[in-house]
Amino acid sequence: MGRGSLVAFALLSSALSLLGQVDFPAGEPARTFAEVVALEENGKLGSALRRYRAIARSYPQSDEAPEALYRRGMIFLRQGRYRRAFRCLEGVLDKYPTYGGYMGVVELEFQVAQSLMEGRRNRLFWGKLPGFKDRSAARDYFSKVVERVPYSALAPEALLNVARLSLRMREPDAAIEALERLVDEYAGSPVAPDALLLLAKVYRERVPGPSYDQKMTREAMNSYQEFLVLFPDSPSAERAEEGLAEATDLLAAGKVDMGDFYYDARQNPHGAEPYYEEASQLAPKDSPTAQRARKRLVEILAGKPGKGSPLDFIIGRYRPPAGLAVQGQRMGGTAEGEGDGILE
Repeated sequence: MGRGSLVAFALLSSALSLLGQVDFPAGEPARTFAEVVALEENGKLGSALRRYRAIARSYPQSDEAPEALYRRGMIFLRQGRYRRAFRCLEGVLDKYPTYGGYMGVVELEFQVAQSLMEGRRNRLFWGKLPGFKDRSAARDYFSKVVERVPYSALAPEALLNVARLSLRMREPDAAIEALERLVDEYAGSPVAPDALLLLAKVYRERVPGPSYDQKMTREAMNSYQEFLVLFPDSPSAERAEEGLAEATDLLAAGKVDMGDFYYDARQNPHGAEPYYEEASQLAPKDSPTAQRARKRLVEILAGKPGKGSPLDFIIGRYRPPAGLAVQGQRMGGTAEGEGDGILE
């Protein structure tokens, strides 16, 4: 930027600063405040915004100061200038914690956050130009509501919205944190059942498939079971039962994968057997997972060798150490040198 541009920018900044300065006539804050309210009611919103700000700065100890900040925030809210509206409401709560309408201001903050969550755009340039959707700000605003009034009915609803927004933003860990807090601290809230069911779903979706660590799958199962115990008459009970069956089948499929590893890749049917047995008991009776586990148990009983692995074609078929080579099975087959099924 050249020197001339810098000078022009400085002059423009000075001009804007002068426009923002308001000289009040001598008198009480109440009379001045009434004059500004009249300006607002007559549709002179630009002047009203500047004068409300000046009242809050000139008479910070007066009863009119928090009202001026509040009315300034309401103008911004009507204009769709959500960020500015929220800052004004925060100013009321930060500077005037004994303000009579404290809870009403927090409820307005919740509404601002909800508007942004629903996809409303924060408007720019005196509310004339729509900006971008800002769900990140919405999540921050809901979090502030929880901090402000942790023991109110708004807190669990705000936490649930924090979780929903985190999922939209592809941040499942943040969603889990919010939902766990909601379920732990607000178990009696009307939104607790929805939160518990969503928590189970998020846990379940954290596991891409049976070959991955199943810790989150177990957490999902626990959450579904807790839901069915606490809310057996809920309209969502059937959905919880379906989710529990799905999570249980996934856990069982993981057991089958482990059994396949021992049976096929390690040629150790004895080590594979416990995994197949557990999978056949866990999985829903007629599910493909249960059928596969039972089929493999039959193969072990028949003394059928494992399928091997692709590496067998390169380095030869894997042979377990002495004492682990098992052709039969405790289920009735015969074995030579039957071992304990544990690989070193």
